Amino acid sequence: MSFSLIKQSLAVSALLLVGLLAATAETYELLDGQVMTGPPVSITKDGVAFRDSTGSQGARVGYTNLTQEALRELQKNPKAKKFVADFIEAPLDSTNKNRVAFELKPFERLEKPDAKSGLGGLAKSGLGFLILALLFAANLYSAYEVGIFRNYSPYMVAGISVILPIITQIVFVCLPTYVPKSEDHAANATSEHVPGFTTAGGAGGAHQEASPAAAAAGGPAAPAALPHYKRGEFTFNKRFFETKMGGFYGVRAADAEKGYGFDLKSNRGVLTCSRIIRINPSEICLQVQRGATMEEVSLPFTEIIEIEIKKRA
Repeated sequence: MSFSLIKQSLAVSALLLVGLLAATAETYELLDGQVMTGPPVSITKDGVAFRDSTGSQGARVGYTNLTQEALRELQKNPKAKKFVADFIEAPLDSTNKNRVAFELKPFERLEKPDAKSGLGGLAKSGLGFLILALLFAANLYSAYEVGIFRNYSPYMVAGISVILPIITQIVFVCLPTYVPKSEDHAANATSEHVPGFTTAGGAGGAHQEASPAAAAAGGPAAPAALPHYKRGEFTFNKRFFETKMGGFYGVRAADAEKGYGFDLKSNRGVLTCSRIIRINPSEICLQVQRGATMEEVSLPFTEIIEIEIKKRA
């Protein structure tokens, strides 16, 4: 065999060996489609660097950028096994007998309320009916209070509000306070026989047992009615008690010493009072009789409904 023939045989063998090595070289595919050909030369917790075609170390690749096949191939390397184990997904086992089968069952859907039903749609549910009942009660109560405030019959105002809610309250609030003529006359007549009281007609006069008309006729007459103040006819505030009931105010109440007192009707009930202790801008402090004892009771002006002057035994 000639030397040239041997040289050609060696060249062919070298080419076959290089091709075989290239065919069996390690390849790792990335998620973006790139393929890294070459063995890993640097494996750390931050990633792996492969040898490039020039034989030097290439750029480091993170484990999250490798496909699952590349990670499983890299797991065969003892140095990379502890780093890539957390990134490999476990295969789904379709034959697992412990898996629970979920069955979607039909359920009853709640019906949407009709948008055109109005307030009548609220009465179809328990909560809606309760809301309507509360609104109806609030309407009656407000009408009742408006009737007391303007001195009209509160039951009449409440009855009208059943037919015309809200509008009734607005109309009666805009009306002037109703003052009967008989009550106005009785209020003016009290100044003639009750000492210290001041009424809408003017200052109080001297104590008399008979009216001037009866005295002129020469015969006795029944004393006039004592003052009776109602919310709506009068505004109960600090000025009212200082001007209308000044005889009961102070350490030594003049009218109280003469045997007079007053009953005060409020939201708490009827209080039997003998004198006024203090008057504040928003409330009044009264001396109230509770059985055989006397107590001090503070009461806001807004809770006072009526005040009636009485002669104590």
